Amino acid sequence: MGNNAEQSDGDGNGIASLIWALNLRSLSGRTVTLGDALDLAGARIHGVAILLMALPETMPLPIPSFGAILGIPLLIASLHLMAYGERGNLPDRARRIHLPPRMIEMMVRYLTDPLTRVERISHERLPALARRERLVGVMCVLMSVLLLMPVPLMNVPPAIVLVCLSWGLLQRDGLLVGLGIAMAVGVVMTVFALADLIIAALAGIAT
Repeated sequence: MGNNAEQSDGDGNGIASLIWALNLRSLSGRTVTLGDALDLAGARIHGVAILLMALPETMPLPIPSFGAILGIPLLIASLHLMAYGERGNLPDRARRIHLPPRMIEMMVRYLTDPLTRVERISHERLPALARRERLVGVMCVLMSVLLLMPVPLMNVPPAIVLVCLSWGLLQRDGLLVGLGIAMAVGVVMTVFALADLIIAALAGIAT
């Protein structure tokens, strides 16, 4: 893939560089926790936490899902964001969650290059949307709940929405926040429509 440890300096303090730093820590044999990632990231910890936990679920690869490991901490971070905005720290329970080395390795292999490209074009804009932290939290809670549901092939759409929302929060990019909110509404409507079709089909079979 053209990635190697020498690339870990990245572009400074962006998300791609943060993932490289976590990978170096993991390769050194140290346990990597969500708290370690948040300490490295510094500001806007809810956005970083949600982004890191949602990113692995965006990869439609034939690998075991990390939803069982990260689903509850992701929901906790989303609920905390909904309640408090970007104020304060995350609960210790969320900070102590381990980030599996395999997950970090996959993010380095498949996601750091796209993240670096997105970082170059994302910037502060539409502040009225970018600062709607609690609204973002509400949408993240809805998407986190969907990720926890054991529905095959349904993890990728809500995960993409979570990435869009948390990225917009991190970058103060109101365009991405607005796009994420619109996609969240679309995902929820699609889930309701599918549920309605399933119920109707089951009712037809029963009769």
